[in-house]
Amino acid sequence: MQRDETMVLRSVSPAMLATMMFCGVATVLGGQADDDLKRMEIDKGIVALVGLPDNNVDYLIDLCQASELTVYFQTPDARQAHDVRRVADAAGVLGTRLFVQTGSGRSIHLGNNMADRVLVFESDSRAPSRQEILRVLRPKGVAFLGDETFTKPVPEGADDWSHPYHGPDNNPQSDDQLVRGSLRTQFIGYPKFSPMPEQTVVAGGRIYKAMGHIAHKANQNDMLNTLLCINAYNGTILWRRPLSPGFMLHRNTMVATDDALYLGDHEACKIIDGRTGETIDEIKVGTDISDGPVWKWMAMRHGILFAMVGNPEAKLETQRAIRRGLGHWPWGMWDGHDYNDPRTSFGFGRTLVAIDLKTKERLWHYRDDEFLDARAVCMNESQIFCYCPGKFLASIDRYTGKLNWKNTDKDLLDAIGDNQKAQHYITGYATTCYMKCNADYLFFAGPQRARMVVASAHDGKLAWTHPTGNLQLVLRDDGVWAAGPQKSENGMKFDYGTGDVLATFPARRACTRATGCADSIFYRANGGTVRVLTESNTAQHIDPMRPPCQDGVIIAGGHLYWGPWMCGCQLSLYGNIGLRPGDDAADETNDSNEPRLVRGDIEAAVQSLDIHPGDWTTYRGNNARTDTSPVAIPEDVQERWAVQVCRDALPTAPVTAGDMVFIADRTGAVQAIDGEGKSVWKAYTAGPIYYPPAVAHDRVYVGSADGRVYAFAARDGRFLWSYRVGPKDYWISVYDRLVSAWPVAGGVVVDGDTVYAAAGITHYDGTHVVALDARTGALKVSNTTSGTLEREVNNGISLQGNLTIVDGELRFLAGGVYETARYDLETLECLNTPRAQVNSQFRTAFYPYYPAYGKYVSLDYQCSDGCQLSHDASYEGSQFVNLARQQPLAPGTPKPYKEAARWVRRGGEAPKAIWQDTGNRRFTSFAVTDETLLATGHPDGNESDAFLVSINTRDGSDNWIKPLPALAVKGGVSIDHAGRISVALENGQLLRFMPEHSGR
Repeated sequence: MQRDETMVLRSVSPAMLATMMFCGVATVLGGQADDDLKRMEIDKGIVALVGLPDNNVDYLIDLCQASELTVYFQTPDARQAHDVRRVADAAGVLGTRLFVQTGSGRSIHLGNNMADRVLVFESDSRAPSRQEILRVLRPKGVAFLGDETFTKPVPEGADDWSHPYHGPDNNPQSDDQLVRGSLRTQFIGYPKFSPMPEQTVVAGGRIYKAMGHIAHKANQNDMLNTLLCINAYNGTILWRRPLSPGFMLHRNTMVATDDALYLGDHEACKIIDGRTGETIDEIKVGTDISDGPVWKWMAMRHGILFAMVGNPEAKLETQRAIRRGLGHWPWGMWDGHDYNDPRTSFGFGRTLVAIDLKTKERLWHYRDDEFLDARAVCMNESQIFCYCPGKFLASIDRYTGKLNWKNTDKDLLDAIGDNQKAQHYITGYATTCYMKCNADYLFFAGPQRARMVVASAHDGKLAWTHPTGNLQLVLRDDGVWAAGPQKSENGMKFDYGTGDVLATFPARRACTRATGCADSIFYRANGGTVRVLTESNTAQHIDPMRPPCQDGVIIAGGHLYWGPWMCGCQLSLYGNIGLRPGDDAADETNDSNEPRLVRGDIEAAVQSLDIHPGDWTTYRGNNARTDTSPVAIPEDVQERWAVQVCRDALPTAPVTAGDMVFIADRTGAVQAIDGEGKSVWKAYTAGPIYYPPAVAHDRVYVGSADGRVYAFAARDGRFLWSYRVGPKDYWISVYDRLVSAWPVAGGVVVDGDTVYAAAGITHYDGTHVVALDARTGALKVSNTTSGTLEREVNNGISLQGNLTIVDGELRFLAGGVYETARYDLETLECLNTPRAQVNSQFRTAFYPYYPAYGKYVSLDYQCSDGCQLSHDASYEGSQFVNLARQQPLAPGTPKPYKEAARWVRRGGEAPKAIWQDTGNRRFTSFAVTDETLLATGHPDGNESDAFLVSINTRDGSDNWIKPLPALAVKGGVSIDHAGRISVALENGQLLRFMPEHSGR
């Protein structure tokens, strides 16, 4: 375990601990927390605790402060859970390092394979079973039950993705027998974005991700020339280290084993310890047999390392970016990718070598007079195949290094032909490997190939060809599955011996390679991922994410991995994403024995809040989120007070009612502030809160990422009830935070005596929508099926926006296929028409997960004279149409169509502007009347110059502008019936502005 003992804290009282941390004091930790950290032997990852030793709350704080662990604590005692949250909040670890859930110890509410360690302190009668502990533990994870310790074994049938193309044969077909059937989210993690290029291998429960030298957007700069090691079960980044700048890493020079990563670069093959990230050894090939020290290709079998090593190459220049936004087409920028001169271009060499990994002895080497192309080197059980463009195809004996055969037949070389240019978003990457093998055949196909060519592995003779060359091949027992290309109507399944087309399936979109698991082929769709079920040859659609450009979907250890990306595309999710095989029956069953509806004292009277009609009781002013205010914007204001409502957490927007301000934050806290800026009450949920409370019936309603809707008495914060919306308590890791697999991420909306909420992340996890009685929390009606609207392709609704009520329907952004989800308010019947398509056309960056991008708001306000106040911000916050007052449309003219997420690239001519804002200002919130527009924002490119502004809607001039100490959160302004303005800031402050001549 790597840990600096001087930075570890003693077990102290919460108040003293908070004081010590604030003052920078550090002492040496002692007691049981220190002992448990030593025996757990990890300082990063997820640790689950069932019960507490001696009910010592400080023990939890010590674990967090003395390590980098994410700690999950579960207790059946709701009062203890509240006390722990309060102490953790004071210590600054709640919702970031410590997550507290209520529930019986018999069932742990973490997801499958999620915990690195489990510690049980409950008695035998209240402790989870060994089977339950093993479910939660990841393979090789360790459980501690008193003096007993046991380790979860690696399941049979799991496979590694040890080489960039799975194995030495370059065939991206996993041998994993566990990944099949339905899929569910395992984790969503960092990094969110990757520079170009990217290479990934997986083994021993670790993902090794190498990222290269080109950043196309500023969000990729941090990962330039970086190697990450990531926990393959919960997404925790275990370590990172820099890569050698100037080396083209998009080649086969990475091999992962159970305990190490072998990484070849321009100097040597570095052996990197999988646990620590330290280089423990190097392997170099001498100049006596090689033209240079650069590793061009490598593979490993049965303890033998095989490599091609050779001359120095063209050096790459690292390119940082200043462009904002989520992505960009990454093409045409790699010096040397044209491969004109094999003496300097990437991946050409003349020396093959075999090295015993135990003794580091050279077993054999083979040297050719000609340069071999590493993109066309692969190995089966007995042979290494290599190709010299335009000159020969050869086979080397894997055991002896002797030349088996060298084929220079003209018909073969003419069929293979010259390298095509490639390096284009339709064709793919010039650096992609274009030769694969099995026991009997060699296959030439890829971005650089004009036609597909198949040769015999026994003598290199031409077997057959196909006129399309840019195919992404997956070699399976039943045939050669060839995805693509872009302009083709179909992918094709070929017979190995004849090349006959046995079946067709949908074509792939553009560049990304195809990969395979036990029952499927995965490749890029035009938005999202196509999954072809090979037994039935039917196509399904995975809507939220596309396969990464160079990696494709990687299958290893019983899981699947997507991302991160370097482009925007039609996506909903960005990041490093893991999926698991789903157990449909178990996933839809509440096996935790925890009640969905938990009630407090709902019979006792709830004190009146005295809500005024002009109060801002819900997000963005009303259930349609139109930002309209029935109250006049003050002619001038002055700041009355500022309070710190949270630290190191993002607050929600504020809502106002009954002379009080209600706000929540991503630690899970909900609180009420009075008119003087004093805290009235503070309550806690178990997960982050992304959208503000809604106030009605003298109650405060809030949706939490713990999967529940909560109701509190507005005056005193008394807990009234909570309702779990998803099927069960099942927590996963999302960007290092533990949340429900069905978070109530879009907030709640109240209409009459009904509270509406929706829970879910993706359509394939399931989307759950409920209508609850506002006073009792009782379920009125639900919809649990809209996650799958079209069963043929398995697409449906994903929760990707905050809840609204528009035109008598419950609505929210729904992902890439269904732009807006629509439900009948009475029955919750989904009103969307099912679409049997395997592509997406819409985009979103959902604010809860991407607050840096989803924070800008758009405005469409119809003035009384027919003019339109209009401001458009793209979903990623990189494209804007400046605020303007537009002339009324001519009678009968349809209103221009705008995507709900405001992707600005759209057709149609905008109405003529009466005035347009000339300051290129970007806005995060509005409150609008016919005469005045109240807004928060910043000048383009300068977020530090944040402001609150009142704008005259008639001429666009500023009535007044007030500086803000930080940027306001999305929708972060509210105004109450008396014209008092509340603003929530990203730094955790809540500000109150009063009308200039107000008496209060």
